[in-house]
Amino acid sequence: MFRRFKPADDQFFELFEEAANILHQGAVLLQDMMAKHETMEERLNELIALEQKGDKVTDEIIDKLNETFMTPFDREDIYSLARELDEVLDSVCSTVEKMVIYEAGKPDKKFREMVDVFVRATGKVKDAVSYLKKMKSNTVQIMDICYEIKKFESEGDKIYRYGVADLFKNSKEAIVVIKWKEVFEQLETALDRCEKIAKLIRGVVVKYA
Repeated sequence: MFRRFKPADDQFFELFEEAANILHQGAVLLQDMMAKHETMEERLNELIALEQKGDKVTDEIIDKLNETFMTPFDREDIYSLARELDEVLDSVCSTVEKMVIYEAGKPDKKFREMVDVFVRATGKVKDAVSYLKKMKSNTVQIMDICYEIKKFESEGDKIYRYGVADLFKNSKEAIVVIKWKEVFEQLETALDRCEKIAKLIRGVVVKYA
């Protein structure tokens, strides 16, 4: 409510921070679901509610972009960052929805490891976004965080490859392989998008810090 009375720059940065916080909450919720997979279907609505909350923040950013003449950085970068933050959470929802619809069952060790890496990556996304408001004095910190996000994405890719390989080696039923391969791929997409966010933020810092 009080956001409308703040300078446009502050409003954009606060909205980005809110979107990043919602994303990280979604990742933590996913992690908790993996630990208590029996309640996953009942808790899917919690994740959907977070996704809808994130959608509203994205819409607010785009509306603000349309009505603001002077923006804190390039309009295309603002739009891309808002969209990518939203897309990561969409991928999280799709991951859980596939597990529920496919009745995939208990996640294995590799998948839980990949979720843990994803949670750490979204935590760093949240940190990087929080520094944007004062990017000129936080350039080094932002660049370091973006590098960490890249490392998490690489670690997740490695877990993904070994996880899928384990599926082919250890699963006796082809349908199980198909189900879990799709679930792994959906989570990998979410991690890839975290790296894309890091690249966007690095680009903004290079241009404006």
